[in-house]
Amino acid sequence: MRIALVTETFFPAVDGTTTTVKAVLDRLVDHGHDVLVVAPGPGLTSYRGCRVARVRPLDRPGSQVREALDLFRPDLVHVTSPDGIGRRAVKHARRVGVPVLVVEQSPLLDVTPEYWRTRVAERADRVLVTSTWMLGRLAELDVDAGLWQPGVDTAAFTPALRDDWLHGRWSRSRSAGAPLVVVGYVGSLRKRHDVRRLATLADVPGIRPVVIGEGPQRGWLEGRLPGARFTGALTTGELTAVLPSLDVLVHPGRHETCCHTLREAAAAAVPVVAPRSGGAVDVVRSLETGLLHDPADEGGLARAVAAIAADRHRALLGHRARELATCTWHDAVDELVDLHYRSLVPRERPVGNRT
Repeated sequence: MRIALVTETFFPAVDGTTTTVKAVLDRLVDHGHDVLVVAPGPGLTSYRGCRVARVRPLDRPGSQVREALDLFRPDLVHVTSPDGIGRRAVKHARRVGVPVLVVEQSPLLDVTPEYWRTRVAERADRVLVTSTWMLGRLAELDVDAGLWQPGVDTAAFTPALRDDWLHGRWSRSRSAGAPLVVVGYVGSLRKRHDVRRLATLADVPGIRPVVIGEGPQRGWLEGRLPGARFTGALTTGELTAVLPSLDVLVHPGRHETCCHTLREAAAAAVPVVAPRSGGAVDVVRSLETGLLHDPADEGGLARAVAAIAADRHRALLGHRARELATCTWHDAVDELVDLHYRSLVPRERPVGNRT
């Protein structure tokens, strides 16, 4: 098949959308599909032999999107979390008769529901979301959506890569007593991710907060977590060693959808503390692989972290999480192709519909 992957972010960006698009692209290439990526510029213009059509925002982006799609002549247009570029691709594909699959990974908190429904959902042949929570949100908009849950790279994220030296550096630094429990956060430091809730960890005894990521809330957090370590943003390669070196991963966001970091923590055998909301409820089994707390309780995060930090058997939660982290990216993308791509693409499409 000839697949056009349309995305609002791609390399060099490091975010959940890029993680998903790269995983899908890698698997499609491995299976011999022809793939075009349409993404904002600037950035690399090819990846694994596939063209990356970079859309310049100030130079008639709609024309650039149409030209890229018409030149490639896809059998299917797969759009991830459509915004400016994605909505133009959806509109054009619909106009020329190319099937459209939309995978919505954003929580749709910043868009008008009616606008999204008419400009995206009603123009797509199929809409998928990545969490059961989002199924409910779209049902409220009278949008019939399916569920497609992401995978995880269990070879890259594994407890075998735990760095005991790094863990010891964090747990024993400035600690005159017993080693501290290393509690980490991984992600963007922005208000919309509820990162200010991390400040409540300052009152939890016996832990060493480690904040991995960058963003405008870093300074605010540094002033309220004096004992924390701030690493800045790390590459995926660095995270494969850092993540399994944590004792606990804390996730304050209430409106996450894909929860890539939570899946990676599970694969690395690290228990997770998260709110009982959003996509976290699909990933964390409370009291089995981590702890879920009431997001309406402002002290719930700190109490959950205190409870799991005090539990000498918390490693068992991580081991169980690793056992359950069985859906790899290969599995997830194969499901996407077999259940969705193939049902949307006719076996023989008229040439006229591909121009």
